[in-house]
Amino acid sequence: MTSAASARPGKVFGSLWMRAPLWRASLIMALLSTTTALLYPPMMRNAKPPAPALPEQVAYQPPAEPVAPRVVAPPTVATTAPAVAKQPGNSSARQARVDVGRPQTASVAPANAQISMSVPGSPVSKDPSGLDTALMGRTYNRSIAVDGFDVPLPPGQWAMLANSSVHVRNASGMFYFLGRIEHKRLVGGLRVLALKTPDKPGDGFPAIRGCVAGNPGLNYVFVDSITPFDHQACWTVSNYFTPPWQQWADRATRIESLDRAAAGDMAAKGITYPQDFVAIRFSRSEKWGYLEATYLFDPELDGLSSTTALSFRDSDWHVTNISRFPDKLAYVEKLREWAEIFWSKFQQAFAAGA
Repeated sequence: MTSAASARPGKVFGSLWMRAPLWRASLIMALLSTTTALLYPPMMRNAKPPAPALPEQVAYQPPAEPVAPRVVAPPTVATTAPAVAKQPGNSSARQARVDVGRPQTASVAPANAQISMSVPGSPVSKDPSGLDTALMGRTYNRSIAVDGFDVPLPPGQWAMLANSSVHVRNASGMFYFLGRIEHKRLVGGLRVLALKTPDKPGDGFPAIRGCVAGNPGLNYVFVDSITPFDHQACWTVSNYFTPPWQQWADRATRIESLDRAAAGDMAAKGITYPQDFVAIRFSRSEKWGYLEATYLFDPELDGLSSTTALSFRDSDWHVTNISRFPDKLAYVEKLREWAEIFWSKFQQAFAAGA
């Protein structure tokens, strides 16, 4: 009885589960609803996030207008102010009193400077070079100090175009290329080489290149003394051919490193130059030091143009060709006379380096 009675409810439930599909579905739905209600309470389920604002509902709020600083005029003091009787409690006397311990100044907002970019084609320039001063840089006149030597300068403003340090056997110094620029054109040049030995008197320097009496490759040679590794003094006149400068970026072109740097600097600044210069080179050395200064003169300043040439040997100014041009020959003669006078100044510049 007991086992049969206990087994009957299970059989009844199983019989109902198998025979009553509607009841079975209702029971499943009730279980699912109860589980959902327990996991998601009604308040959380009904909460909805706020709808995003539509584009047309968004209003632009411009920044607040800056308040202009209040400018307070400094107090003025009348020189003929009427005297006010000193009475206790006199309000007018208290109002006329000026506090000079804390002067009132105008509050002015700072202003930014207007800076224009310096470019080679700057249309406005008061400098005779025609360049912006930021490109031209510092200029020199009369003389420059190079490693203790006081090198004289011809008239005009001279700007630095290139420089480098130099180290040779038992000596070191500096190499400079200066230029005189007018209207963005190089009308004069100066190449300066200054060397000194670490010891005095030093070991001296080899024979100066080209300083040989009657040198057929030069227009003129003046030799004072050529004693290798001892006293040497001379100056020469020759032509200086510039077209290789236009290939300063081509390492295959044979150009001295100083000239290559100067040509690159001029190309960057838009500076032009003539095909030919006449070069006067002064050289001087002792056991303790060496100084060489080559001055470049532009014949076009005297109205002398040059025929287009392929090399310096084909130039009108080369010693083998200049005899065919009397005006150019006279120009070189004029420079030779200038060099004879200038030679003493160069000698003094060398002596200053001692």
